[in-house]
Amino acid sequence: MELEMLEIVGWSATAFVIFSFLINNMLWLRTVNLVGAFLWLLYGIIDVSYSIIFLNVVIVSIQIFKIIGLLKKPKV
Repeated sequence: MELEMLEIVGWSATAFVIFSFLINNMLWLRTVNLVGAFLWLLYGIIDVSYSIIFLNVVIVSIQIFKIIGLLKKPKV
């Protein structure tokens, strides 16, 4: 059962990250990529893979920082 959940999380994460590359709107791109990175983080936690955990903690942090910057940016 755990392997099935791991596969579902991994494939969902992959789909979100791939889909994010197809988006032109920067806020939506970062948001969708944030979801993908969060799912990869969850994958790493389930699989106890420290390199995946580390990478995706960094990516999630960067995406949150960038999203906040985009939301604070004055609308023209």
